[in-house]
Amino acid sequence: MNENKEKMSILEIILRFLLGFLLPFVLINGIILYLFIQVPNISIIGEDSDEYEVSKIKFRVESILPVTSVKTFHEDTEIAYTKLNDIYTIDAEAVGSYQINASIINGAKSQIIATLEAKDIAPPAIDFDNAVITNNMLIFTIFDNESEINYDSIYGLDDDGNRLSPIYIDKSSGTIQFQVNPGKRITVHVEDVEGNSIETAFVANE
Repeated sequence: MNENKEKMSILEIILRFLLGFLLPFVLINGIILYLFIQVPNISIIGEDSDEYEVSKIKFRVESILPVTSVKTFHEDTEIAYTKLNDIYTIDAEAVGSYQINASIINGAKSQIIATLEAKDIAPPAIDFDNAVITNNMLIFTIFDNESEINYDSIYGLDDDGNRLSPIYIDKSSGTIQFQVNPGKRITVHVEDVEGNSIETAFVANE
């Protein structure tokens, strides 16, 4: 009996040590470590996170710990932001790099950079000076300094509204060829990859 009681006493001591000291110690230190390694998460709000139209940048700073500091910069110059609920907003008045820094109460910091590019609103251009019509062939060159040409978008319309496809396209030089009828007009349509378009008419001599 005494031996059994002694064994139970030792077991109780071990259980009390585990439940009363070791487990709380591990749990508390685990929580402290978890909070210590937390970092703020900065996320840009928008349909496209790679390219932005010049206007506004909206972002969130998420953390289970209190956020102690948020700073925003444009090309190394600190700029102001506004905050509504959990959404921060920067009025982006110029293209370039916008840097967002955030800190939380444990001293951890995060940084994210959003690069704003001016939206391409210019249509492709046609080199009219070197456009020629010879042997019932319209030959001209197209170019776009802002975006790539969408060569699948190129077509022509004759006087009767019939849609005509180019018979030759050289993407390396931008050279386009259409077959035309003498004395007839062809209206050529060209777009870039941003959807900007140009239409112009050519008239073949009889």
